[in-house]
Amino acid sequence: MTSSHIAPPIPIEFDEPTLERLRLKLRYKVLYHVGHNCPDVDDLVQETLTRFVRASQKNQIRNNSEEFGAFVNGVCRNVILEYRRRMRREPMADSESQVKDPGVRPDADILEMRQAIDHGLAELAERDRAILGRLYLEGKEKEEICREWGLTDAQFRVVLFRAKDRFRKAWSGGST
Repeated sequence: MTSSHIAPPIPIEFDEPTLERLRLKLRYKVLYHVGHNCPDVDDLVQETLTRFVRASQKNQIRNNSEEFGAFVNGVCRNVILEYRRRMRREPMADSESQVKDPGVRPDADILEMRQAIDHGLAELAERDRAILGRLYLEGKEKEEICREWGLTDAQFRVVLFRAKDRFRKAWSGGST
């Protein structure tokens, strides 16, 4: 039994015509999947290209031959799926509907809301409270919070999702 040595991947070099051809193919694919009325087609194409080039620069593409179409296709599919999930969570505002003016809240309502928020935060674990506070109250960037707490991007998303869920449960228990 012999062990085969696999050469480390070599970064792919991109020239302008290659990137432009790839951009046009991706644009066609994105248009097909999200529709011609989607205002974010060019953003989705650019995000796909950015992720693909970064993966190449970091040597994350296993089969580094000229046939990288399957990899780009997978990246594009993931970008489109993320976009669809985001659109389901954050529906676009209807331009014809009028946004209701909430007016000015009475001081008592604001005080009551602040107390409910404080109560909800107090019920959370220290890390959840700190992450929610830094992200939403202090306006810190996700990358800064990840460095501070030693979290990867994936871990941060999980921690944030769970912290928001715990806060919602504490909030609904404290405000009723």
